[in-house]
Amino acid sequence: MTLDKRLTWSPHIEEVSRRTAQRMDLLGPLLNRRSDLSIRNGVLLYKQLIRPLMDYACPAWRSAARTHVRRLQVLQSKCLRLVTGAPSYLSKRQIHEDLGVPFFANHIRALNECFDSRLADVGNPLVRQIGRYLLWSRVCPVARSVNRERQVPADVSRPPLVGGQFDQTNRARQ
Repeated sequence: MTLDKRLTWSPHIEEVSRRTAQRMDLLGPLLNRRSDLSIRNGVLLYKQLIRPLMDYACPAWRSAARTHVRRLQVLQSKCLRLVTGAPSYLSKRQIHEDLGVPFFANHIRALNECFDSRLADVGNPLVRQIGRYLLWSRVCPVARSVNRERQVPADVSRPPLVGGQFDQTNRARQ
């Protein structure tokens, strides 16, 4: 585990990403679609040899930024896409559902909940409070609407426009 002065976990996530990519390269001939290995066994190899590298000491780095966890999610998705030989137009959500593999952030959340449930039996009150520092409020990818309107605050210093008038400053921004 790599720590930095501000506990951003960035060096740790970079190191984990590097090691995970190396291991994926090593296991690539076994995991790719041309391999004689079944998809079920490929997923098993991922869960046994690659994912433990990624989720090692996750209760310690539960406060890492979402962007860092997303980097690990990208690696997981690449590995599962390699195992299945899925085309690029197939969504990662569909691949995860078909294989029964949770998104990485959900997996980390489950591991942390398991860890936190065992803290209740510890006698030290400071250790019992560790579970109060929760992960992010939302961890799954959010479907974004393309037609979502942008909320722009009204400018109170300008009088409202009437009739055929238009605002030159807003027109330049559009």
